[in-house]
Amino acid sequence: MRERIIDAALKRFTYYGSSKTTMNEIADDLHCSKASLYYYFPDKQSLHVAALEKAGETYFQDLEEKAEQAETARQAFMELIATRHAFAKRFCRLELFKVLKDKQLMRFAHEAFQKAREREIRIITNIIEKGAARGELITADPEKVAALYMHAMIGLRLSLVSKDLSEEISDEEFERVREWQVQLADIFINSLKK
Repeated sequence: MRERIIDAALKRFTYYGSSKTTMNEIADDLHCSKASLYYYFPDKQSLHVAALEKAGETYFQDLEEKAEQAETARQAFMELIATRHAFAKRFCRLELFKVLKDKQLMRFAHEAFQKAREREIRIITNIIEKGAARGELITADPEKVAALYMHAMIGLRLSLVSKDLSEEISDEEFERVREWQVQLADIFINSLKK
């Protein structure tokens, strides 16, 4: 039941946003009582966090799968960019930054972001190591290069957002970030070639 609640909340939060979704609406979607929701989640905020965690796990599983299936390092990097872009567009209404402003959740958010960064660095490190094993790339420190690459990508995502992070990002901004990320990935890949 807990997973059904999270799935229903994620569906509503993705479409309407968390702030415009009520626990009553989620209960109605599930044909259950609001009390049933509160049995598993003490408040909407905890349900929102659970929905964010589920979306994040789905995202990382997709990243890992795409990286594993790629035949070249460049293909893997481009798949990561496409996956990130699709995820951001699909889940832009999850109001992640609104959750981050909540003082009670700051510790959780900090830990979650740290784990996410570490996981993404491992994925990128694996791509670089596989590229080196295939003779496509060369580097003495794949993990350090992966961390640099990931932080550069984060910088690109944030550099074009000139407004409050809780506001929606336009389609043009999404596309500009994607284009710049592709260019940066090519620069990184070319710098790692023999």
